[in-house]
Amino acid sequence: MLLAQGRIWRATLDTSANAVCVGLQKDAVDEEHKEVREFRLNVPLEKWGLVLKHARNDRKLLGGVLLELAKDEDQLALVLGSDRLYGELQRVVIDATVALVECGALVLTLNDRG
Repeated sequence: MLLAQGRIWRATLDTSANAVCVGLQKDAVDEEHKEVREFRLNVPLEKWGLVLKHARNDRKLLGGVLLELAKDEDQLALVLGSDRLYGELQRVVIDATVALVECGALVLTLNDRG
């Protein structure tokens, strides 16, 4: 199920794996980033809250969360190091989160740290 799509990124829900598949759209990646055209992540829904939290706030912490999910660490570094790719990833993560909540696949809760 398609959750979100931007110019560069696409997020789909894999219900059999209970995960969100986030990947670059091969045709949309420019020559400067051709080495990451095959970049894909499968993010378990249990970890999606961390991805959402860090995607907006901290590129390094997001990298730490995604590091264990990425098949190629060098490609992850290139993706997160590019302002263009990272900015679009942020938008797709937010849009995908809205779609996940709307379809009932994800429930967001507040943490009471008081």
